[in-house]
Amino acid sequence: MLKQLLITLLVATIVIVLARMKRGRAAARAAGDAPASEASGRSTTVVVGYSLAAIMILATAGITWTRYQEANEIVRVEVVDTRSGDRTVYQVRRKQLGEREFTTVDGRIVSLGASDRMERIE
Repeated sequence: MLKQLLITLLVATIVIVLARMKRGRAAARAAGDAPASEASGRSTTVVVGYSLAAIMILATAGITWTRYQEANEIVRVEVVDTRSGDRTVYQVRRKQLGEREFTTVDGRIVSLGASDRMERIE
């Protein structure tokens, strides 16, 4: 959530900077400056545009990678049979963990009965 807020603030800042640069060029053009400054302004705009695109692509890739890593993290799950008190520990990928069913790392599908309790061990 914090990353998304920071990315949004970065994009807004860049848009504001670009708008001010464009307004400054328009005022300079109205004052009769040489066309050389216009070429320089275009190259600056292109550099800023490509930089913005690169930052957004890298941020998206970073967020995607972080979510992938988190989803594939292996956690320990302990299933407790409330009738007998037996405890069984399984290793499960976080993305495979449901409310009453999960798939273990070695491929077993475990469904919990009405009297079973699941505890996630961090």
